[in-house]
Amino acid sequence: MEVTCAAIFSGGRVLWARRADSGLWELPGGKREPGESLPECLRREIAEELGVAVEVGGLLGVEEERRPGRRLRLYCFSCRLVDGTPRAREHRELAWLSPPMALELPLSPLDRRLARRLWGSERQGGVPAGLDKARQGW
Repeated sequence: MEVTCAAIFSGGRVLWARRADSGLWELPGGKREPGESLPECLRREIAEELGVAVEVGGLLGVEEERRPGRRLRLYCFSCRLVDGTPRAREHRELAWLSPPMALELPLSPLDRRLARRLWGSERQGGVPAGLDKARQGW
């Protein structure tokens, strides 16, 4: 299964969503449908979940989880709001957080690995691809 998620940047913060089922926090996004490109999937999912339009930027990272009979690959893209104000349509709540603040939340496992790699202590020098543009106003 392939899943996309959006690191939606605004003013140095990233939009996080709290799942309705588990209460864990995640970057918003969802499952890719047959025939969809990854950016198309992300634009559709963000419109459905948050009621906004985004511009999909660069790929920030990919995380994978393997379980017996199941493989999930999570693609994270840098995004910028282009229309609307995010609303929690399918989540308990939304929060704009600095990357270090997000690492303090109970995150879903793949999102935690991704966040640590992008913004936490596991990042090995340099800036992930796409993050430079995000820091310049995305």
